[in-house]
Amino acid sequence: MHYLTPQAFARARDFLKTQARPLDRALFEVHFEQAAAERALAELEKFQNDDGGFGHALEPDMRTPSSSALATGIGLTVLKDLGCPAAHPLVRGAVAYLLQTFDAQQNIWRVIPRDANDHPHAPWWHDEDGSLARTFGGFPIIPRAQLIGLLHHYAKDVPAGWLQAVTERTVADSETLEDLGSGGGDDLRYTLSLAETPALPEAFRSRLRIRLRAIAPQTVSRDPQTWESYCIPPLKLAPSPDSIVADLLQDVMPAYLDYLIAHQTDAGTWEPTWTWGDFYPDVWPQAKLEWRGHLTLETLTSLQAYGRINSSSLSL
Repeated sequence: MHYLTPQAFARARDFLKTQARPLDRALFEVHFEQAAAERALAELEKFQNDDGGFGHALEPDMRTPSSSALATGIGLTVLKDLGCPAAHPLVRGAVAYLLQTFDAQQNIWRVIPRDANDHPHAPWWHDEDGSLARTFGGFPIIPRAQLIGLLHHYAKDVPAGWLQAVTERTVADSETLEDLGSGGGDDLRYTLSLAETPALPEAFRSRLRIRLRAIAPQTVSRDPQTWESYCIPPLKLAPSPDSIVADLLQDVMPAYLDYLIAHQTDAGTWEPTWTWGDFYPDVWPQAKLEWRGHLTLETLTSLQAYGRINSSSLSL
């Protein structure tokens, strides 16, 4: 079993402090240096629009300034992790945006706005004549599962009957979708975030737990040769030991954590396992740099959760 050394942690810290987005830098300081949340909130606010939703490349692969359900889910997750209450203006704006943009006829949120094609974006976010909806199966899980969990967490201004009905629909879809966990596993991660929401009623959580615990061991990538490519690595399903599927991955998680520690770059980062290919080659380097900061912070957070950072590193 390997641990991230003080020198390796210092390299990651230096990168985050000097090259990461100001938001990721501020979040690192909150989580690892006991900084107050105010600067992180101020940086996050820069991504919020007047309609309450988040945009402006908060998700680096989709760079329209317009608000999206995708980016708003990311923004609300940051707010939840920072302990912001439902009455906080950033939270209230985001919740209002989600309630206003829900498609009641189809019971979904469109994952990204219709102007996404007009701005740099990854090829998988390109939409031609409804191709995006076909790719995501009509959006039953992405982004809905994550957003429903966040709305349970921030339920103060959310109509209770509506939330109950949409949750039932989302859980039922999670139970019946045959290809849940295909591709890169983002649908599983979104469903896990819903199942792991403390405010979710236990009846829903129990149903999701049965489904997720049946799928996770079968879909996780266990072969180290696949970990360099876009796959479903163990941390995607269990970013901390508290995950509801963490105990099912005990046979592979130690090796994966060792792998991550061994594959930190000389610059102190962890890198995206994907590229945009020929899409917007002049913009991808900026998106990649933003992803490097996000992934480095995310990896450090998980290594800390699993006790894999040398304790002296955290006192630097």
